[in-house]
Amino acid sequence: MPTSALVTGAASGIGRAVVKRFLNDDVVDVVAALDIDPGVHEGFGESVATYDVDVSDHGAVNDVVADIEQTTDITAVVNNAAVSRYFWLGDLGPEEWRDVIDVNLTGQYNVAHAVGPRMYERGKGAVVNVSSTAGQRGSASAGVHYSASKAGVLGLTKGLAKQLAPSVRVNSVVPGLIDTPLTTDSELWSEEDLDAFVERLPAGRLGDPDEVARVIHFLCGEGSAYMTGSVVNVDGGSDLV
Repeated sequence: MPTSALVTGAASGIGRAVVKRFLNDDVVDVVAALDIDPGVHEGFGESVATYDVDVSDHGAVNDVVADIEQTTDITAVVNNAAVSRYFWLGDLGPEEWRDVIDVNLTGQYNVAHAVGPRMYERGKGAVVNVSSTAGQRGSASAGVHYSASKAGVLGLTKGLAKQLAPSVRVNSVVPGLIDTPLTTDSELWSEEDLDAFVERLPAGRLGDPDEVARVIHFLCGEGSAYMTGSVVNVDGGSDLV
C-alpha cells in the first residue's frame, strides 16, 4: 500500500513549507494537505490531495482520514492548524475561549483520534504536534486562551507518546516568532513591538517557515527513530531574551 503524510494548516506558513518538504523527498508517496482556508487547493499541483476542512469538526476530520486511507496508509501526521485572536482576560468570553481551544487543541486530538489507532495497529507512524513558545511561557500578545491551547498541545504530545508506544512516535515542535501570517498579518504585534523583540533575540531575525519545516520533516523520518515525547524548540533563542 502506498504511504501518505497528512499536514493540517497547510494553506500557508509552516504548513505549506512542510508539504513542500515532503514533496521533495521519498519519505511518503502522497501528501494530503488540509486547511479551513480554500487557498489550500492552490499552488501544490496534482501531486497533493487537498481538503478544505475545519480541524475542530470531529466528523469532518474522520471523513478526510477515511478518504485518504482508502488508497494509502497514513504514516506521518503534522498537526499544525492554529488560530490566534487577542482578547484581554476581562473581555474573553466562553465563545472566544472555545473557538481557539477547539482549533488549536481539540483539532489536534481530532486528527490523532482518527489516525493514531490506525498507525498503532499497523505498527508504524510518526506524529508531530506544533505548539508555541506561548505554551511554555505564556504570551502577552496572543492572550491566555492561545497560551492555554498551546500548553495543552505539549501535554497531548506526552500522553500520545506513551499511549501509542512503541508503534507510533509522537513529538512536538515549538516555533518562536516565525515570518508567517499568524505573526505578521494578525495584528497581534505592533511593528514597533515586533522590531524591539527581534533586536533582543539572539538570532536577530524572524524565523523562516522552512526552518521549522526542516525540523518537522526530520521528526517524521527515520533519522529521529529514537525520539518520542520530545519537545524541540525552533525559536531563535527566545528563551534567552
